Amino acid sequence: MLDKRGVLLLLPILPAVALVATPWLPFVDIDRLWFGLPAMLVWTTLWVLAIVPVLAALEWARGRDADEESGEESS
Repeated sequence: MLDKRGVLLLLPILPAVALVATPWLPFVDIDRLWFGLPAMLVWTTLWVLAIVPVLAALEWARGRDADEESGEESS
């Protein structure tokens, strides 16, 4: 079973796969507009904005792990 850290390490995979798969997704590669903009632009923008909190959570967890390890060494 994955621990909390393992799950956090897997989180960035979802936005990365969504961005790489963008040209092959039929509901994104259409001639319609989403919110007045091309669908592919909206899709990409949403996933790029989703990457920010995912990477922030990963960095926050990494920082906590480093703090816990340094605290154990000094004891």
